[in-house]
Amino acid sequence: MLSSRSNEPSPDAYDPTTIRGLDPRVVSGIDLRHRELVDVEADALPDTLPDTLPDTTPDALPDVPGDSDGAFQPEDAESAAGTARIVKADDGLELYVEVGGSSDAELTMVFCHGLALHLDCWTSQRTAFADRARLVLYDQRGHGRSGRGTPGSATIAQLGRDLHRVLEEVAPSGPVVLVGHSMGGMAIMALAEANPDLFSERVVGVALLSTSAGGLGHITLGLPAYGARLLQPLVPGLLKVLGGRSIIRGYGHRAFAELLHVLVRRYSFASDVPSAVQQAAARIIDSTPIEVIGDFYTTLVAHDRLAALAALRDVPTLILVGKNDLLTPVEHSELIACTLPAADFVVLPSTGHYLMLERPCNVNSSLGELLDRVTGPQPVALEELSDV
Repeated sequence: MLSSRSNEPSPDAYDPTTIRGLDPRVVSGIDLRHRELVDVEADALPDTLPDTLPDTTPDALPDVPGDSDGAFQPEDAESAAGTARIVKADDGLELYVEVGGSSDAELTMVFCHGLALHLDCWTSQRTAFADRARLVLYDQRGHGRSGRGTPGSATIAQLGRDLHRVLEEVAPSGPVVLVGHSMGGMAIMALAEANPDLFSERVVGVALLSTSAGGLGHITLGLPAYGARLLQPLVPGLLKVLGGRSIIRGYGHRAFAELLHVLVRRYSFASDVPSAVQQAAARIIDSTPIEVIGDFYTTLVAHDRLAALAALRDVPTLILVGKNDLLTPVEHSELIACTLPAADFVVLPSTGHYLMLERPCNVNSSLGELLDRVTGPQPVALEELSDV
């Protein structure tokens, strides 16, 4: 039976020093619109940190090239997060992958990020589940340190094949839990469409975060419906213009960077997240060439994989979305939940599209419950019993 619940957001404890991808430069002169957090009783959150933390600036992620074709050279290298390696997609494109967590764990968690992000958006989840599973994170084609690909290769179907190659090369055996955000969730659907048997044999859990099974062409982005209909046909051309060298160089680039921060605040978060988190999100998004966003625009609008969800019917599934998500509105997750009546459906109030950055504690809690369904609850530590 469908389990639908509204999970009150906690005042998440952010440690800005763990947020990779933050540009240390402070962006000023931007009027950011603030919204109030839902009030939460303090005594209901005994394990959280105070609401306000010092606004410190974490170290920046090493620069990611704007055009990442062949950006990562070593076949294997040690990174701060674990082992970094290259996986070649079926078309020869190089995909950047990091493997960490518990090396001797039977279970592998694979994290698939969304459009205009890269694997560092999963920093909190990487920390939270390091001792529960082997962790595999990778940059989608055109993002982060992965190659961009040839014209026409930026499709959801290709992302599904990329995910399949990552599984073949990095997690060829054992049970797998797939976690996908936005376009990453669509990649999981494409994998299910092309390889349904995989979900009856090896995939033991799926988490679909702020994603959609189709109908993205009707999203209004919070605009009046009439205005959204007028804007949509102009988007591909606008993306091409913004990708021109006259825009991405000099003052045009600085102006676009400031606009990006405003848009991140408008469409990414629905509450007053720390400025370090806002800047980290903007920095990660800014690392993706605007041309790449244009490359994927057509496939996102055409995406329709509701039927592919049939492969997930017997797989423990988490559907998680922010109530104020303007990019993949809650109705899209509701449709997925109706298609998968056994799924655990969670809606986070006062939360936008980038919920793993805005509500890391809530996201980690829900993912932890999914792992409990798959592997059984974690044993209680002796020191925790002594405190009872």
